[in-house]
Amino acid sequence: MYENVPASYPSEFFYNLSKLSGSMSKQMIKVTADNVNASPSTITNIRLPIGSLINLESLLLYFTIDIKGTNVTFPARYSSSFVKRLSLTMNNVSVQIINDYNMVYNTFADLNNKNYTKGLAGEYLDNSTLFADATGASTEVAITAKNMDASLTNQTGIKMCINNWLGLFGSASTKIINTDLTGEVVVSVEWAPNYDVLGGTPESTATTYTSSDTYDVKDIYMTMEALSFSDSSYYNSIMNKDLMIGFHDYIVTRFAPVQKATGINVTTYVNAGSLDAIYGTAVVPQSVPSEMICYGSNGDGASGNVINIFKYLSDPVAYVNNNGTGGKSGDGFWNTASFQRQLQHLKSTQFSINNKQLNYGSFNPEENFNQLLLSMGYINTDSSANGMHPGIISLKHFYKYYGVCAQSLELIDKTQFYISGLSSQGSSCSINWKAEFEGSSNTMSVVPIIISKLSKILHVRPGRQVFIE
Repeated sequence: MYENVPASYPSEFFYNLSKLSGSMSKQMIKVTADNVNASPSTITNIRLPIGSLINLESLLLYFTIDIKGTNVTFPARYSSSFVKRLSLTMNNVSVQIINDYNMVYNTFADLNNKNYTKGLAGEYLDNSTLFADATGASTEVAITAKNMDASLTNQTGIKMCINNWLGLFGSASTKIINTDLTGEVVVSVEWAPNYDVLGGTPESTATTYTSSDTYDVKDIYMTMEALSFSDSSYYNSIMNKDLMIGFHDYIVTRFAPVQKATGINVTTYVNAGSLDAIYGTAVVPQSVPSEMICYGSNGDGASGNVINIFKYLSDPVAYVNNNGTGGKSGDGFWNTASFQRQLQHLKSTQFSINNKQLNYGSFNPEENFNQLLLSMGYINTDSSANGMHPGIISLKHFYKYYGVCAQSLELIDKTQFYISGLSSQGSSCSINWKAEFEGSSNTMSVVPIIISKLSKILHVRPGRQVFIE
């Protein structure tokens, strides 16, 4: 900036310019998995190249899904739903393990909706429609379309891509890592069970699903940007230093099933240097695939009885709940039963830490929803078009399909990675969540889940010494 411009002027008046010393090269590199084929509950390892500057924001995981089995099923929303557990090691040191990764991802992705047009190349933000085109000819050919839940055959060759991450890859305070300093980085993916990621079509409502209604994974690889500089000043500046990278981690605790009439009263213990937020939700336990939770899933599969989410959103009153006689709800959720966060009829919710209740008392549904907006970075003040999953068209729909209770414990800074959460000071703190539901006859059984969000620090020291604080 020019010294003659008074500092009291807004930043728009200053002349800011930065120029890289020397030259820089950037290229996309491809890393193939140790085993390019996988199946549910198996683990795939991918080893990032040593001696590279890797841009974490560029990390992409590609894979192809083949659905198989006697009964027709189609995939859940989000390609990340296929990841049951994600773990990272650096130089043979465990850096992060996120169990129930797909549950955590669905919970937060539904609350931070990305426009489906940004997910057309495999992120699978919309699983309600299926487009295709005929073989090329001397003139252009038509694009064909059908509703996914009207599909009569299992799909094969479904191209998937994960380009948005939870944990270190998605939240690192420094987006460029030097694998020459960290040593070998191994990404391990445990693939989700079939009942997590496959939902049946309405033609199969009378079908009993089994473990044979499943999927295979093939063609697994990652791509990423690798950088290099002709000038050595950057490399020299980070040598022989204690490099510290902040990132978010998640601990998921599942509990035994309870009936809503008796309420939820569960406790978990967390040892954290910075406990940023806690979230409570509940799911209905699954063991085999079932019909996809969406409007039309109770029908006979006729084209007039199944729709897509765009049709649903055009008139959610006309397409409320579901059609047919199967007794299964649907609305605009379009996901599997494993990812339905079932807090319908919530009456009150309360978090406590070390036997001390937080806030002025328990929250009612309206208060909890607004607390959720605050905990997600005060998005209650966001007047843009950004929103949640379009299927959340009312508070009733939110709690029936996407329900989550939230409590923030950090100072939220949107401009930088800021560690400010609750510290348990080297010992475990107890986290208790209570939730009450309306109706003494509400005997529906659900599995309570507590998600604890933490901030951690990755230390990378000379000699590839890696540890987590």
